[in-house]
Amino acid sequence: MVAALAGGALTSLAFAPVAWWPFVVVGPAIGLWSAAVAGSVRRGALCGVVYGLAFAFTALHWMLALDPVAGIALPLVQAVFWAIPGGIAAAAAGLRPGWWVTAVAASWVLAEAARGRVPLTGFEWGQLSMATVDLPVRSAPAVVGALGMTGLLVGIAASLAVLVMHRRTWQPLVAALVIIAVVAGLGTVRWTSPDGELTVTVVQVDDPCPGAFAADCPGYIDRLTQAYIDRTAHLEADPDLVVWGEDALPGAVTRRTAGAELVANAGTLRAPVLAGVGTPTTPGRFLRWAALFDTDGTALDGYAKRMPVPFGEYVPLRDVLGGVSDVGRLVPEDLEAGDDTSPVVLRTDGTTARLGTVVSWEVAFARAVRAVARDANALATLTTVASYGRSAASDQLLAIAQLRAAEHQKPMILAATTGRSALIDPVGRITAVSALFEADELTGVVPLRSGLTPYAVIGDTGIMLLAGVALAVVWLVARRRSHLTGREQAVGAAASDDHHADPVTR
Repeated sequence: MVAALAGGALTSLAFAPVAWWPFVVVGPAIGLWSAAVAGSVRRGALCGVVYGLAFAFTALHWMLALDPVAGIALPLVQAVFWAIPGGIAAAAAGLRPGWWVTAVAASWVLAEAARGRVPLTGFEWGQLSMATVDLPVRSAPAVVGALGMTGLLVGIAASLAVLVMHRRTWQPLVAALVIIAVVAGLGTVRWTSPDGELTVTVVQVDDPCPGAFAADCPGYIDRLTQAYIDRTAHLEADPDLVVWGEDALPGAVTRRTAGAELVANAGTLRAPVLAGVGTPTTPGRFLRWAALFDTDGTALDGYAKRMPVPFGEYVPLRDVLGGVSDVGRLVPEDLEAGDDTSPVVLRTDGTTARLGTVVSWEVAFARAVRAVARDANALATLTTVASYGRSAASDQLLAIAQLRAAEHQKPMILAATTGRSALIDPVGRITAVSALFEADELTGVVPLRSGLTPYAVIGDTGIMLLAGVALAVVWLVARRRSHLTGREQAVGAAASDDHHADPVTR
């Protein structure tokens, strides 16, 4: 159990703010080794949970800044999913090393897929692939996505564990390294093609009420909007598009009235503006938009957030849980999910840009970004992480945005209210980035790209099917091995009985 605890804690060091990338395989290797030698499936699963607790509490400790209950409950729920690879690592310990590595990697992928979907909308944050966005292998997600990339990293980690359990057994590690190199090589292929350029300016402002939640800061949104207006008015040049962060505009009855109010306060806009705004639906409920406005305030298009954050943007079972840890006061209204019947891309007049836009933490969900990326030639996300102060939340979100760009080989525009904002190129490299809690403007030429990567075509479903097939094959191999072993033991017992039988009887 101590090894499992150490493995989880070391894995968290691969993520921001420490970002020591070797621990992305060293940490899981220690955790998997502890499960493999646990002696039983139950103890192996327990090792997995201990690993998950150590990882989640350290890598996601910034959740405590939002709410103590969320900061404790979320890691507890997340840790349960690591019981799956832990139990499989113990159950398959008697197999040959190559089959054991395959079983562990496949089960980890399926556990991550489940963790990203349940409970409620799930939570994809913390996949191992997040820690590799600054390495050459960041091209691999274009082929297998972040989920598949995590599976490849687990394959390397499991191979390292094999070296400890089976001395001089290098074959699984060599195979794992070759596979990830081949996949990364395929990811460097230009699956998407140039489709024009877009000059973008991301405007970032400082927090009007440092250290306080918006609910505790009178006039928060109005002051935030004025700061955006003032900084945009003083831009040195007019870009093709200006991007503001989430909740940059005060709530309005409709997007049309939001645009009219914006121009009434700011005058004619320097360029079309993409900004966050909320509109009411029914009493106590609202939609959160990434809305595109023309220079005269006309609402050109909009994307309504489809995946609300439980306890951050709505309170499940509000009548029961609304008073828990003050969450009902901090989230006084519930965000309603936007219509997801068809993908939405935002088009700017006078350019060829088609922006696949998501809002805030939706960028952490591969399926949410994939839904808007297929028909887009650039990606964008509007967010605010002011509630998490100077924790690692913003840097981890930035890494996720880099992953999403690499998955689709399309540029990503990240506009955060108080940082970090960034411009990310189609292979996931940061070309411009802001500091936390510092007003700034990032201007750059964004290379638009059309087309689909292999991951955009197969999505996570293809990766999950592959993992499921791999696990089924390992199960069949294990069953056949058990059957043959049983027959050999039966034959051996029969021969022994025959050898010791009475000579007359024989």
